[in-house]
Amino acid sequence: MQPNRLIHEKSPYLLQHAYNPVDWYPWGEEAFTRAASEDKPIFLSVGYSSCHWCHVMERESFEDPRIADLLNKNFVCVKVDREERPDIDDIYMTAVQLLSGRGGWPMSVFLTPQGEPFFAGTYYPPEVFLQIVRQLADAYQNRREEVMQSAREIAGVIQQVTAARYEQMDTEPDPRIVGTYLQQMRQQFDAVHGGFGNAPKFPPNTAFPVLFWLADNLENEDALQMALRTLDAMALGGIRDHIGGGFHRYSTDAQWLLPHFEKMLTDNAQLGWAYTEAYSLTGNPLYEQVARGIYDWVLREMQVEDGAFASAMDADSEGEEGKYYTWTLGEIRQTLPPALADLFCHVYSIRPDGNYHEEASRRLTGRNIPHLRAPLSQIAAELGMPPDNLEEQMHTARELLLQARLRRVPPLRDDKVLAGWNGLMIESLAYAGLMLEEERYTHAAERAARFILERMQDEEGRLLRRYRDGEAAIPAYLEDYALLATGLLELFETTEDESWLVEAKRLANRAIADFWDEEHQAFVNTADYHERLIARVKEVHDRSIPCGNGAIARLLARLYIVTGEENYAHFAYRTLRSLWAPIQRYPHGSDSLIHALLLLAGDELEEVPEVEETSTAMPMTGMPVQVQMHIMEGGVMIRFLMEQGWHIYGTEGVPEDLMPTRIEVSSTLPLVFGEPMFPPPDTLQTDEAAPPIPIYRGELRVVIPVIGIGELTQETGEIRARVTCQPCTETECALPQTVELVEQVRLQLRGENV
Repeated sequence: MQPNRLIHEKSPYLLQHAYNPVDWYPWGEEAFTRAASEDKPIFLSVGYSSCHWCHVMERESFEDPRIADLLNKNFVCVKVDREERPDIDDIYMTAVQLLSGRGGWPMSVFLTPQGEPFFAGTYYPPEVFLQIVRQLADAYQNRREEVMQSAREIAGVIQQVTAARYEQMDTEPDPRIVGTYLQQMRQQFDAVHGGFGNAPKFPPNTAFPVLFWLADNLENEDALQMALRTLDAMALGGIRDHIGGGFHRYSTDAQWLLPHFEKMLTDNAQLGWAYTEAYSLTGNPLYEQVARGIYDWVLREMQVEDGAFASAMDADSEGEEGKYYTWTLGEIRQTLPPALADLFCHVYSIRPDGNYHEEASRRLTGRNIPHLRAPLSQIAAELGMPPDNLEEQMHTARELLLQARLRRVPPLRDDKVLAGWNGLMIESLAYAGLMLEEERYTHAAERAARFILERMQDEEGRLLRRYRDGEAAIPAYLEDYALLATGLLELFETTEDESWLVEAKRLANRAIADFWDEEHQAFVNTADYHERLIARVKEVHDRSIPCGNGAIARLLARLYIVTGEENYAHFAYRTLRSLWAPIQRYPHGSDSLIHALLLLAGDELEEVPEVEETSTAMPMTGMPVQVQMHIMEGGVMIRFLMEQGWHIYGTEGVPEDLMPTRIEVSSTLPLVFGEPMFPPPDTLQTDEAAPPIPIYRGELRVVIPVIGIGELTQETGEIRARVTCQPCTETECALPQTVELVEQVRLQLRGENV
């Protein structure tokens, strides 16, 4: 088969699709020009190379000649690597969340030739996707005005959501907000398994710096214990690669056992820092061991030419997720001496029938994820062994298994070098080099920093985001400047080499010059020289890494502390002041901005302020469902968290004796709300003769967008949600429950933006 246009790209993710029968274009003028000239809509697919479900959709749909033919005839197809182009990803992920009520990758978005979305989702099974493509092609041909009107409305909401243009508050940002922050963290904390919220469970990367700051500077025991309990549980679970070191992306269960197996540079940089900080505060050797495992894996498997770091390792090898990282009992017995194999299997919970369940079907695969049910010291006591003896034997077993694993077919490594992601690892390695007294970590950080400064800048001294295969390209974004400069600042503090401080200040000053939005205050993710998209993003809330404004505010606060130069504090405070309204509403979603505020506050706080216990969640009172309301930019999100084995019903198609899920939202402010956006439900078949019943399990997020604003006569008011649902298992049902949720909000208009 002849390759498509993606064969000329540098992104490993795009190259994976170069031999699809889909007539892919990379994002660019050529694709949009063709769409306009042929009057075709655009199918935009966004993903990344280590994404398991991206591979699944490629195999099932993009390699299917039927689907490829239908796409090629009716759409201009565009493929984007979200790691190369976070600006595109941010904007269209907003569309996915608004239209489907959830996010994730691969992202599947259908656009007008002007780039405005009219349908958006994530992964679809092939027959479902085929039907969607047919229906959307028909709608664009035969109901054009309806499609274009919908696209214009959605684009308008996206512009409101992503702009985050909040009026400055009358009061200065107040570090006492950490009282509310800590209260929200307590409400979300899983005291049994560690972490926050239910499955799927992600490492709380951006929360660790705040929790450890509160523990170290204010001696707050709650903050310390939440952080340590989470790190302890993750260190035991299957999310940790016990054989090779490092951590997988996230856990599909609450116990941290069953991960998605991709390994990201960003997660491991931040977790390496967290375990190093935990060791520095407690002296517990377990944390040092886990941290060193992360860094040894990074230096062994993630370094590319001249010391920079690759972006990720794939989840799949030989067409199977997790095969590289999992073991049958027979494979372990073939690798280890008999007595050592028996001991290893006991310690690491290896079973003859396997402990690895396939995520969708929950069937056992016959393979095992090595994990610990308890710390080695406890297992040693149960076995009557000296702890040092058990650790020595397990170290030997892990080394033998690692050598055997290195002979397997490895997962694909995404070897593109990203400036900001390398900045996170530079910061982490530099800090570990100092705290763990390990010079090779410091030297590795310096090599990576020199690589980026020497090879990833243009002739005008502007940073470039991506390097691969001899080419540096794509103007860097706000996060790249902020995260790289923070890494260089950490190198200065570790080595006392002034040249690193000079470069950190240069990058910070460039970020202020290029990304500061003087009209609306705070920083935007893209500079004037970046490509203009349908919206310009100003981030407030963190994801797996600090948001752009959080990363730059934290950098500026640290530069102010190190240099005493008031200009850095000035811009950090202006950012916090501009974004204070969303920070106040949802402090535990803005970890990095809270951290910046605490750094600026210094000794101003003596303790975490006590706040009155409040909750926007349905009281549990023995019920297996929790309902929460979160105020978002541009709307409201209702979040349902259901215990394992329980479900609630969809909005229609529910038998008369059961209660469908209902959401009604109102406000004392003149806000006009659209219809609740429920994602597609699962189904439950209770009787072969009866139609399937729509249900939701696990976690459900429903977005209710603001679609209009009347005349604003007051700044503050309430948003109220009335939520009704009925929790059931497959054999019994609880009584229907109705809960009233209330949030105080402050809203001001500036021009046409909220």
